[in-house]
Amino acid sequence: MSRSPTRAEVRAAVSRRLLPFALVLAYLVAVVVIDLRTPAYLRLDVYAALAPVTAAAVCTYRQTVFVGLVDFFLMVAHHGVLTAESSPVNRVGSVLGNILIVGAAIAVARLRRDGDALLERVRATGEAAQRALLRPLPLRTHSVVVDGFYVSSQRDALVGGDIYEVVDTPYGTRVLIGDVRGKGLGTLGAGAAVLTAFREAAYHRRDLDSGVAAMEQGLTRYHRSAEYQARTADAHAAEEFVTALVMGTEEDPAARDGSPGEVPVVFVDCGHPSPFLIGADGGVRELRAAEPGLPLGLGELVDVPRSRQRVTLPPDCRVLACTDGVTEARNRDGGFYPLAERLDAWAALPTPELLERLRADLAAHTGGRLQDDVAVLVVERAPASEAGR
Repeated sequence: MSRSPTRAEVRAAVSRRLLPFALVLAYLVAVVVIDLRTPAYLRLDVYAALAPVTAAAVCTYRQTVFVGLVDFFLMVAHHGVLTAESSPVNRVGSVLGNILIVGAAIAVARLRRDGDALLERVRATGEAAQRALLRPLPLRTHSVVVDGFYVSSQRDALVGGDIYEVVDTPYGTRVLIGDVRGKGLGTLGAGAAVLTAFREAAYHRRDLDSGVAAMEQGLTRYHRSAEYQARTADAHAAEEFVTALVMGTEEDPAARDGSPGEVPVVFVDCGHPSPFLIGADGGVRELRAAEPGLPLGLGELVDVPRSRQRVTLPPDCRVLACTDGVTEARNRDGGFYPLAERLDAWAALPTPELLERLRADLAAHTGGRLQDDVAVLVVERAPASEAGR
């Protein structure tokens, strides 16, 4: 899910590193020059000590060391060579004070550098965990292509409470999108349990209903584990559940041969937001289930099975599924994100451009402050050139 930075991004990053450094050096030189041109009783050189302190906050470690050394040598020359008005005690005191300030600034800069290095290691570990938990999009099977994006609402977190998966099985393609109650890294366990059960059941269970039952059992086993019980001893463990939408294409020999046939798709709703059917003519229709099922983890509360919905996906139609991080995203005035309206306006766009528009518009709607994790999947029929692979 990571990508190489563009030249513009590299130039912007270099500018962000060099501009604070240049400003701090300019400030330091200006203080020394002004102090040399003013009467001795105006001790403006004491303001030079702000240079290394500021560098420790806004510059890199090496830049801070350089600023500190420049500040130190300028103060030594200023108090020990260039002037003789002050007493030796004042000169020594000024130099020692400058040493302490420079040393403290360098120590702070080193702590910042070590903290940044630790954050990078954590981010690398998080990215590795994300790649193991959520595979990079787009994902392809013999009958469909699934593209989309994922955004965690937690700052500096690459993975959160939303999950998705696409599996190519002997019975057709199986697609999952889900949302663990809560957000952030604390939801990884439940998400991993549901994903593991889904991947295993997709290969060994023909119908979606039994696959959903296996996912429910996997989540129940996780809730009963000693690890989960210990982690949630003082929390509301019984309230954790997972909303999910499971989609499955029915096996179509014509589609496997690469003909432009329709793709039958079956949905099982487990308390998840309804998907949208985006037609080739620009029409958008919400595929709302007559009886939405209970989320995973709550299925044993009733004996009624979750309802199934079947639609036929024409060659030029797409299905968009998302988590409630999209549908419940609010702007500053508290207004929800108008997803259906946006999709209707963008229905003619190719999938990559539609997703790019949606991601940018969602960020603009929320002012860049997502209240929940966001996952979006777009399912469309695979091109004829890929259908036989």
